[in-house]
Amino acid sequence: MTDEQLVDMHRFLAEYHRTLARKAVLDVVQQYHTDLAQRLADEAALIPRRTAIAQRLLEGEQRQRDHEE
Repeated sequence: MTDEQLVDMHRFLAEYHRTLARKAVLDVVQQYHTDLAQRLADEAALIPRRTAIAQRLLEGEQRQRDHEE
């Protein structure tokens, strides 16, 4: 799965939970879906950044291994 697909999936799920929150009758259920939607949206925004960080870490480890050899 590409980063773009993962971001799209998180955005889709966030919107789905926003819809459930709007339809919820009980406040606690509405709050649950609202919070979950926000967390999914936040995660979607962080995916590209986390991928870039992980890539830099892997490159740094590879350079370190190459240097040690």
